[in-house]
Amino acid sequence: MPVFPRGRVSGQNVLSITMALVAIAIAAFHFYALAIEPLPPLIFRTWHIAGLVVFGCLMSLRFESGWIRWSSPIVAAAVVLGAVYMTIDMHGIELRGGVFPKRMDVVIATITLLGILEVTRRTTGNAIFILALVAILYALYGNLLPDEFAHRGYSFERLVTYLYTTNGLFNIPLGSSATYIYLFVLFGALMMASGAGDYLIKVAMSLSGRSRGGPAKVAIVASGFFGMINGTSAGNVVATGSMTIPLMKRAGYTPSMAASVESASSSGGQILPPVMGAAAFLMVDMTGMSYTSIIIAATVPALLYFLAVFMMAHFEAVNLGIGGVVSDELSVDRKSLITGLYFLIPPLVLIVSLLFLKVSIILAGLYSIAATLFVSWFNPKTRIGFRVATKAAMDAAGNILPIAATCATAGIIMGVLNLTGMGLKLAMVIISITGGSLLLTLVLAMLVTIVLGMGLPTVAAYAITGAVVAPALTRLGVDPMAAHLFVLYFASMSAITPPVSLASFAAAAVAKAPVWTVSMLGLKLGSAGFIVPYLFIYRPEIMMSGAWGSVVLEIAVAIIAIVAFAAALQLKSRSRLSRPAWLIGAAILLSPGLLVTMLGLLVVIVATAWETYKRRNEGRLTASVNAAQ
Repeated sequence: MPVFPRGRVSGQNVLSITMALVAIAIAAFHFYALAIEPLPPLIFRTWHIAGLVVFGCLMSLRFESGWIRWSSPIVAAAVVLGAVYMTIDMHGIELRGGVFPKRMDVVIATITLLGILEVTRRTTGNAIFILALVAILYALYGNLLPDEFAHRGYSFERLVTYLYTTNGLFNIPLGSSATYIYLFVLFGALMMASGAGDYLIKVAMSLSGRSRGGPAKVAIVASGFFGMINGTSAGNVVATGSMTIPLMKRAGYTPSMAASVESASSSGGQILPPVMGAAAFLMVDMTGMSYTSIIIAATVPALLYFLAVFMMAHFEAVNLGIGGVVSDELSVDRKSLITGLYFLIPPLVLIVSLLFLKVSIILAGLYSIAATLFVSWFNPKTRIGFRVATKAAMDAAGNILPIAATCATAGIIMGVLNLTGMGLKLAMVIISITGGSLLLTLVLAMLVTIVLGMGLPTVAAYAITGAVVAPALTRLGVDPMAAHLFVLYFASMSAITPPVSLASFAAAAVAKAPVWTVSMLGLKLGSAGFIVPYLFIYRPEIMMSGAWGSVVLEIAVAIIAIVAFAAALQLKSRSRLSRPAWLIGAAILLSPGLLVTMLGLLVVIVATAWETYKRRNEGRLTASVNAAQ
């Protein structure tokens, strides 16, 4: 769709131009508030969501029909009215909200609440919408429940005005959306617009394109990188999958396998430092931990996850006899790789700014955006002028709308949990159900996080589950860093967990493959994401904590276990004993204890040696038969 259509003026052209202008206004508003004149949190967050809802309304007018189309202006007007009212009487609303509200406070708060809930329902489905309604009903009528779950009860007037503040809608999750997430989604859109996406795929091709299963490995590298910045697994699948999935299909991967590789890789991007789909920045706000400590702790586990996906794709290539990228598609010369090195400057600026210069996250994001705009002018073909920048702003607004809406709705749920004390009660319920057993609590926490996270962007899923599940783990003595990373991993894995696996659904649509088959394969390829979080608890050294000797040993053991696990699930072995032995060996290796580790290592070595012997023996037999013929 053209940003500013030329030719005869029509209704559709007017809508396109209006969408472009609104996207520019949203970007200008954020740059002003973040770089020039800070705004009060309530005002900034209110207009952040209001501007995005207006953009979403225009998208509905442009592309939707029926009830959704004609009701969109009403929804947008409701949220904008709430923003205007907040701007006029912010201090009064803060003082009165949830205590002694005026009648107009109640009316405007109700209208705004309904508008944002409807936007959330439209953009992300019914899951979090229903969860928010249940939370509101609990706040209103919780006094009628049994004592274990009861609270004093709150009037409708007090509740809606309480939620119409930073205690609810405009809580920490929406604050993160307005600051960090928007910046990095825009950064990702500008990177794609500058041609960095094509360049990184070329780099991946040059590094692994010729190796066995090269197309899938190219997809893993590219999808992981852009999934890290994009902020949403499904969005990244659509963005990068349009390039990587056809490449894998042409190489010989089935459509289902190609789609599952893409969905698993894109979901893994949400746990890949230094951006982690912006979840790292929300974790900073929610826990008070330093950004550097979070990134250091998350690096090795994320690499273990991608190692598992990488090895499973490799073993599938071994099974199918798939080689590298065909020569016609591997047209990457060294000169273009060298001359395109400037594309790496923006991510390097981000890393240096955050980890070495230790500037604020906001400033690092602004530096990275500025670097992207600057380096794009190194080549006339990649220059980001006004039209390209506007298109990137429109892409960013469209991508972040569902994230912002779910963050606001997550704020409603968090507000109710805090108001009623239900967050603490849920933590105690989880512990009481498991009898205080750490392992059983971890399993239950995993299940709760996956269920609550289904259908949600990772950041929003983490916002809810981090407030409910992480406290239960810390009460059992789990380190807060390990507890929050545990929750974040399973919030990310919910994107590839049936029955509501959004990333797999998106990949299946791109690959034209059966949805259920892609979901199950994606779950299989991403299964390491269900194992690594337990290492946070039982082998915390993989978070780079402890003596260096122990850290190196634990990382080496984890690598062997992950490779053995991948082989057990994906490699067609020549012996019926090899795959069970690898699986058992991996399970033993992942268990704590030096003697147990040595036993697991022995099992893996013996199974690998036996499989190698069988394959060589089969190769000799085949060679003898061929020679005889």
